[in-house]
Amino acid sequence: MKHALTLLVGLLSLFPCLAQPQTGASTSAANATNDLPNYSRHKKNDFCTTAPTSEWMAEDEMKLLVLHRGYRIKTFKVSKTNCYEVYGFNREGRIVEAYFNPVTTRLVLQNIAQ
Repeated sequence: MKHALTLLVGLLSLFPCLAQPQTGASTSAANATNDLPNYSRHKKNDFCTTAPTSEWMAEDEMKLLVLHRGYRIKTFKVSKTNCYEVYGFNREGRIVEAYFNPVTTRLVLQNIAQ
């Protein structure tokens, strides 16, 4: 089961078209991504923040907030795009990959298994 979850979450990261981003994503952080190489799969709107980590919400507090929002966390980490990245399950019990802005705590991107 754990291997199947890892495989499914990996596949979900390859299909960003399944994402359901929250409206009102930060545009100031997205404008600062011009230094990404052309071969990167990350788009400008995939960036969460350029704020220093001293302004980020603490990881433990963010985990509690994510749990309060109805997610069950299997893996929690900082992504390459300066987001808090959560792999686990949503309220409906579906496998989810979610990215949260560590400064504003807003949901930026979410991939849900079909």
